[in-house]
Amino acid sequence: MKPFAALFASALIATLPLLGQTPVDPKSPIAGYPDGRGPKGPVVVKIVSPTADEVIPWPAADAGQPAPKGARVEVKVTVENFETFKDEATGKGQHVQLVLDGRILPEWYQTDKPWIFPAMPRGTHTLLAFVQRPWEEAIRESGAFAAVTFHVGEKNGKPAFDMAQPAITVGGPRGKFKKSEAARILFDVYVTGCKVGPATDANACQIVYRLNQDPQKTLTTWAPAIWENVPVGKHSYIVALYRAEKRIEAPFALSQGFFEVVDGPEAPAAPGAPAAPAAPAAPAAPAAQAPPAG
Repeated sequence: MKPFAALFASALIATLPLLGQTPVDPKSPIAGYPDGRGPKGPVVVKIVSPTADEVIPWPAADAGQPAPKGARVEVKVTVENFETFKDEATGKGQHVQLVLDGRILPEWYQTDKPWIFPAMPRGTHTLLAFVQRPWEEAIRESGAFAAVTFHVGEKNGKPAFDMAQPAITVGGPRGKFKKSEAARILFDVYVTGCKVGPATDANACQIVYRLNQDPQKTLTTWAPAIWENVPVGKHSYIVALYRAEKRIEAPFALSQGFFEVVDGPEAPAAPGAPAAPAAPAAPAAPAAQAPPAG
């Protein structure tokens, strides 16, 4: 995999403005995506099922049949004041984004129907839910993010998601992009449990990420970034929360993502749930100097 540094003299990164309140009916900052709709009021996302600390029974094997590989888990959510839709022309729209055990799942448009996991493995699992614009930018409101830790068959000691602890959740990019779409790709994360700000603020945390093997970047505002002219190929990125130039040691303060840019006219494949990744190596502590712009 070739890093940007080998292909470009400098990284071309621009940061979108972070407004004090959620913009209503915003225009898409990325060409080829439909515009946003709403919200109609404070956005509220709730996970109705499974419930916190619920233990879902492990299914018994039917007579003469092999042992089951997992349990059926039904996910239900409610969303207030935010319209989900899928544009027929582009195949994109506003949606609920689920993240299971760090894995980004495909976009969920029809939330009036449950999301079914037919064979959830045994053990403890954490499910996150938030809402995104068609271009994969999350709605940044206190009620627009939900989390639940539940168990299948048994509890195995994995930590539960704590909204009071610093945590970072990858929202995108993910899946496949055509070469023509790679001129501007949006990178976005959802931060909970801490405010994002400069290192001069002792109470603030910073977003530190590395794309492929490129030099790491530090964000001191909670806002999306634009990656420009991403080359054809498979790409990966690591993102973590830092405070006072040290990585925050918390169960959900480190994450990673994957995407691919394809050289061809075909439409990008719908993003699927990748296999559970190995624990990523954290970016190094930022240098004791002003963070790079964007």
